[in-house]
Amino acid sequence: MSSCKKKKHKIPKSEEINKNQETLKAIADPTRLKILYLLQDGELCVCQIHEGINKSQSTISHHLNILKKAEIIKMRKEGIWNYYSLSNPKLIKHLNKIFKGE
Repeated sequence: MSSCKKKKHKIPKSEEINKNQETLKAIADPTRLKILYLLQDGELCVCQIHEGINKSQSTISHHLNILKKAEIIKMRKEGIWNYYSLSNPKLIKHLNKIFKGE
């Protein structure tokens, strides 16, 4: 009878798993995914995002806060305007690879 060899698994620590889960949850919303696609070409203010996805400004702000909390986007304030950009400019490229199974 042969015994099964023990294999060392490379599972990240719980903290990293939880952070990854929060990131995936933040991305897994159609409105937030649209926002990320809008930001792939660079920084936008809320009014430009509003024009791009046709949702109320309060709805957009809610989704931006979730993305910001998950550290997927970053915000820069200039006067009274808030500008948003992707924390990782290659994010959409990586997502497209996942979606296309590459």
